[in-house]
Amino acid sequence: MKTKIPFLLTTILISAFINVSFSQIKKNDKEENPNCWRWEKMMPKDLKKALATVPVAYLVISPLEWHGEAMSFGTDPAIGTEVAELAWRKTGGVLIPTLYLGSETEYKDILSGEIVSYWGLEWATKEINHGSIYVGNHVVDLVLQDMLKQIEREGFKACVLVSGHGGLEYVKVLSEYEKRYADRPMKVFYRNLEEVKRPENLSFKGSGGHADFAEASNLGAVDPTQVDKSLFGKTAQDQKIGLSDKNVDKIDYGKGRTGINFRAERIALTINKFLKSADSEK
Repeated sequence: MKTKIPFLLTTILISAFINVSFSQIKKNDKEENPNCWRWEKMMPKDLKKALATVPVAYLVISPLEWHGEAMSFGTDPAIGTEVAELAWRKTGGVLIPTLYLGSETEYKDILSGEIVSYWGLEWATKEINHGSIYVGNHVVDLVLQDMLKQIEREGFKACVLVSGHGGLEYVKVLSEYEKRYADRPMKVFYRNLEEVKRPENLSFKGSGGHADFAEASNLGAVDPTQVDKSLFGKTAQDQKIGLSDKNVDKIDYGKGRTGINFRAERIALTINKFLKSADSEK
């Protein structure tokens, strides 16, 4: 015999569940690191407190670019921001608004007597991959050059550069800042991070890189609404860069989340170790 729950009791149970859920959200909000600040929401008194407690700035920089038919143009900034926010919540410090800025290799070709530029994987597709907004490597360099000087001038002891973009020349530009700031009052961290035990089965065997199932997994872990699996690898343009709809089942948001957490853990361990060392030197 099935027991019928009266309508009033059902309503009470649902209301209680909702109240518990919202109280848990509020509880989690209160439990966030109190030494976390967003630069755009800070006031002078907040900046003074940040510099006195956790003088670390996080700067995410990544371009808007084409990621095949199935993924959003904001793939790289979304992934980079998620990694940075996870690390920032663990270490404290100041999170700077994400810079939607980045470069790619520019290839030149002569078509019908005119010089045409192809950016990044456009060299493979031989057509414009609409949705990409790139700047030259020199622009990325100049922006970072000035911004990092300003961040250092404020009194920060470390700045963490985080990116979801992996263009070879672009990565080289960002990597140079670790060297440039090696002997300055503020250190820059980008690739020189503490080693952390890599989770098993983290690699996406057979994934071709840009916009393939590994990156789709990472983006879906951040925001599944930015991935449309029904479009993955089906167009000729997708297939020109090696994407295939036969691999759509290899998109794994759970594994993507593990990879993102792994990146954030390495950053957090590096910064916490740096802060501990800096405190011991005072």
